[in-house]
Amino acid sequence: MFNRSAHLFARERDCPAKVALHFEDQAITFAALAAQVRAMSAELARQGVERGCRVGIMLPTSPDFIVVQQALFLIGAIVSPLNIFYRPTEVAHVVASCDLTHLIVHADLIDRAPTDCIGLRSLRNVLMIGGDGGAVTSGIAPLQPGIAAGEGPKPAEVAADDIVMLLNTSATTGKSKGVMLTAANLAANYDRTPAWLGLTAADVILCALPLYNTFGLNQGINAMLVTGATMVLLPRFDARKCVEAICRFHCTFVPAVPTMLQKIVDEVRPGSADLESVKHVMTGGAPVPAPLLRRVLATMGPDTVVLTGYGLTEGTALVTLTAVRLDASGDLEHGRTIGRVLDGMELAIRSEGGEILPPNSVGEIVVRGPNVMAGYHKAPYDTAAAMADGWLLSGDLGYIDTEGYAFIVDRKKDVIIRGGQNIYPADIEEVLYQCAGVAEAAVVGIADDMLGEVPVAYVALQPAADVSASRLIEHCRAELAHYKVPAEIVIRPELPKGPTGKILRRALRPQQAAVA
Repeated sequence: MFNRSAHLFARERDCPAKVALHFEDQAITFAALAAQVRAMSAELARQGVERGCRVGIMLPTSPDFIVVQQALFLIGAIVSPLNIFYRPTEVAHVVASCDLTHLIVHADLIDRAPTDCIGLRSLRNVLMIGGDGGAVTSGIAPLQPGIAAGEGPKPAEVAADDIVMLLNTSATTGKSKGVMLTAANLAANYDRTPAWLGLTAADVILCALPLYNTFGLNQGINAMLVTGATMVLLPRFDARKCVEAICRFHCTFVPAVPTMLQKIVDEVRPGSADLESVKHVMTGGAPVPAPLLRRVLATMGPDTVVLTGYGLTEGTALVTLTAVRLDASGDLEHGRTIGRVLDGMELAIRSEGGEILPPNSVGEIVVRGPNVMAGYHKAPYDTAAAMADGWLLSGDLGYIDTEGYAFIVDRKKDVIIRGGQNIYPADIEEVLYQCAGVAEAAVVGIADDMLGEVPVAYVALQPAADVSASRLIEHCRAELAHYKVPAEIVIRPELPKGPTGKILRRALRPQQAAVA
């Protein structure tokens, strides 16, 4: 099983002068990218990063992210990307739960790095990239690839069952866990994704996705390196800049969540050919409504292939895929299917008792195959709860029809999907309970026309407590990544409970109409 950096060095050998990345005013060739990775690997080794180290990277979307990621792969370190919107307490939790040995942070985000290392015994040092190159404070060292001598370490030998990535997701407790992905997991899924999507070296990928989650990691960075395609990388999503980039670079592939697609087509001039270079679109994280698909096909051209799928971090990435089409009446074919299972994997429907159910029966969607994670890092209880008889339990309820098309009908877990970002109610509820005067808290998702869902919190206060909804919102803003902050906080005399005293979220959901 080869080192994950091998794709980059194969591109350096095969097409060194080809542009790998367009970023702002830079055009970086595969040869230049490989040279930067070697220099970075030498500097990381000088800073004590070795094979097997678990390294968190908290970097904005830029070539630096790719250089650091590939340099860590070259060394044989385990890569753990962190959401750049995490607040310090969230970063500290990831460091502790994943036993990170090093944390690489951009200078603009250095205030998010842990300053209190109590309980963070694994963390050896914080490395800073960007800025003026000087140390910001004690314990933070600047990364300076230019001063490292030599060509850097040789690519580490990597076995199939070696852990190469730790991706953060919430498990059964609602607190984030490190999903352990092996070299074999990535080879079975990431490396096959470009072929599943119909991508080749001739493609130009527009990536306006964050690089810390599996969508951008797989269909941005990985797709570029596996195929030798050129990637146009935007530092953040901006619909107008997406349209401009598509026109300028004749982008052929656009991975985006539905809300991004909606905003992109909103920017297109009526009757223009701005998006006609786009041949493939990959979307996910929420269903594609028929009106949006009609607009996409009208602006990009009727031959554009719009793909949607279903994936789980614990399943490495993609599990199902389908081309979304309109029938003769202009409605979506197969309704809101998530598609058929991809080659090399199995998808089934499981009953509460563990029985595999026949077609058209509703139960929990389960996945089996070489893409399934090795488990959650140092979390055997959560690993056991997520796995049964070799199957990965998705937490989604659905069915598979007689043609093999899978459909989701509900979520067994309480996850809220806001614009493609997963939000777990327990994360928000824990922060609310930290506020003096809060007796009970429950968070549910409500429908939102643009984002799909947004979180709304219901709170009951202790007797005589003087706490306002606005004060609770401000506390959430200080402690949570912005996308987790409730859209609204509703204060009630008490929250509905079951016979055992457990708060019933499902009893709060019918009240959403009044809130929305």
